[in-house]
Amino acid sequence: MQTGISIGGLDPAKCAAKPRAITGKFTAHQVLKKLLDGSGCDVQRVDSLTYRLVTHTKTTPKPKPRPVAVAAPSNDDITMVVVRHPSRQLSTPAGVSIVAPPLLSGNDTDLSLIAPHVSGMTVTNLGPGRDKIFLRGISDSVMTGRTQSTVGLYLDDTPITYNAPDPDLLLVDMARIEVLKGPQGNLYGQGALSGVVRLVTKKPVLTAFEGEVGLAAGVADGARPSWRSTVMFNAPLPGNTAAVRAVLYDEKSAGFIKDEALTRNATNDTERSGGRLALKWQIRPDLTLDAAATLQDLRSSNSQYVVGRRGPYRRALSLAEPHDNIFQNLALSLTKEQPNGTWRLSVNRLRHKIHSGYDAQPVGRYVAVANSGILYYDEDQTIRLTNIEASYVSPPDRPLRWLVGAFAARSDETFTPHLIDVYTNVTLYDEVREDIVDDAAIFGKLTWDFAPKWSMSAGLRAQRSRHRTDSRISSVRLVDYRPSGAITGDISASPVSHELMLSYQAHDRLLIYGLSSDGFRTGGFNTTTLTNTAVPTVYSGDKLQSLEAGIKYKTPAGRVRLDVAVFRIDWHDIQSDQLRATGLPMTLNLGDGENIGLEVEAGWRVLPDLNLQFRGQFNDPKLTSVNPLYPRIALGGMPYISKSSTSLTAQWAQSLFGHPVDYTATLYHRSASPLNYGVTAPVQMRGYTNLDLGSTLAFKGYSVALRVTNALANKSNSFAYGNPFALDTAAQTTPLRPRTVWLSVNRSF
Repeated sequence: MQTGISIGGLDPAKCAAKPRAITGKFTAHQVLKKLLDGSGCDVQRVDSLTYRLVTHTKTTPKPKPRPVAVAAPSNDDITMVVVRHPSRQLSTPAGVSIVAPPLLSGNDTDLSLIAPHVSGMTVTNLGPGRDKIFLRGISDSVMTGRTQSTVGLYLDDTPITYNAPDPDLLLVDMARIEVLKGPQGNLYGQGALSGVVRLVTKKPVLTAFEGEVGLAAGVADGARPSWRSTVMFNAPLPGNTAAVRAVLYDEKSAGFIKDEALTRNATNDTERSGGRLALKWQIRPDLTLDAAATLQDLRSSNSQYVVGRRGPYRRALSLAEPHDNIFQNLALSLTKEQPNGTWRLSVNRLRHKIHSGYDAQPVGRYVAVANSGILYYDEDQTIRLTNIEASYVSPPDRPLRWLVGAFAARSDETFTPHLIDVYTNVTLYDEVREDIVDDAAIFGKLTWDFAPKWSMSAGLRAQRSRHRTDSRISSVRLVDYRPSGAITGDISASPVSHELMLSYQAHDRLLIYGLSSDGFRTGGFNTTTLTNTAVPTVYSGDKLQSLEAGIKYKTPAGRVRLDVAVFRIDWHDIQSDQLRATGLPMTLNLGDGENIGLEVEAGWRVLPDLNLQFRGQFNDPKLTSVNPLYPRIALGGMPYISKSSTSLTAQWAQSLFGHPVDYTATLYHRSASPLNYGVTAPVQMRGYTNLDLGSTLAFKGYSVALRVTNALANKSNSFAYGNPFALDTAAQTTPLRPRTVWLSVNRSF
């Protein structure tokens, strides 16, 4: 067995516990409770592998000694569960990354700022609440449409996306972010084609009151001020067997794109407010109930791309292009720990409502009736997702370990695109579409330490999926389109996915492994009244297969750490969201693709107070064959995936008048990349380099942080698909947000 139980906290000698024999079947938590009975200590469970000794006696707290400046520790000792059982990064035979404090501190983080700290992770820059996440060099399209995401995004144990963009939750009061790279069909089912991103929140603390209040102000070059406020409060309930933890936040991010046809000021302001309420109830020592409600309301008043030659932050559109993103989720889980394993039942209900609007003037050439030329397209997407999962995981200290589970989900989505003539208020296209997707699956994984230092595992998932569509199209006044139509469909699929792994752990600092896995997505429907089209009404599911080999190593003193993986991916019948000539969405099976690459994550503690971290991905993603239905598609790279992306982070710990100060600098570079598959005119994006700086001073319960994003004031294009209706009329660019300085003050109590 490669991992065991860790006990921290008080020195056990101070507990004065009497030696005693314990017989029978008990969990580790129960055994520790019995051993400490009558002593001066108690035990708290941190997770399945970690426990903390605490004192029974309430004493007056002594002032904390001023800490010595030491660079941030590595993540090797953090227990993660993104692999569906408690594990640690260095002993996990898969490509995994962890982002934890201090990189996750500050209450001003979202996934776009996290991406440089994870090798192979990329986030588009369409705008707040509109972005897509990519892992391991796999991209189906830069646009979100009918296809399910290629990355599974989870909030704790809850899936929070289906075919929607990243909801862009403000990462306040987070414990860590876990990233599992490569296809995860065995453990997570459809949609996890290239991996899983798990956002892990801090849980309610049963034994102490905690709180934090934060205020922040920021200003970008040439923009109005921005601000943010956050509040966190943790309260034990009577009896110390339950606690609640609440988080609230409110943010106003000032815009930086000046739409000169509308106003002299920047118009793309974003307001984001929300919060979480979590309950933890330890019903018995072996039975725990967790519940959480998460809400966020994000509203952007305009898009953030530029068209024309007015400069990197100026344009002249006659209509604003707002975006609203309302996220609501309720999650409930019950965990029972027994000597022979851990049982878990989880249920969640998600509602995600998205509204986007676009200036659609270029569509005027396809309108079949007289029109003003001032056209507007908006779409509403409402996703209602319900999941239930039951799982059982064997104890981690056995040579033969297993997990089994059952899963069921329903996604009910309503999609309503609408095209109008703004001046005459005449509808030119209207659709009400409903999609219902039902999934049911059973899955399992078996791991066997078949010889000293050697392990192997095999996993399998069998799934049944059914997809029903009902679309009602009316008021169509476009060339070569019927004025109305009704499209219904019902398809089913029964995909099976696998995982095979072989690993050799020479000692607790060296792991070598090989891994085979796959992922899948089921098919769906295109709805249109176009009279002559080569696009099939039904598009097929796609499947991705991966081979991976890796080595993880750290030196005896832990000063140097290396995590390297090589991979080969074969992707068949690639689903891709594309656009018709009118700008209306469609989904194609483009063909087959592959990616061969290398991922590196390395750390070097140069000095006790200086730590360097390098992350990089070097790969060659490309289409290898094209569906004969679409001969215009050119073989080439995958959208928004660079052949190389690297980052270097330096963390330096110092002290100021005896108080700790942490300095952080992250230099990130990505090479050039295509932005589409060439269905329309090929679009390329140059590479760019970005620098973020930060420093944090802690003293007497206060934390003062200064952060600078885009410190080099780089105006490079970071995206080019701001408006789907104008792709072939004028070049579009999306500049990096101008250099922005944030000052924040947090008070903990």
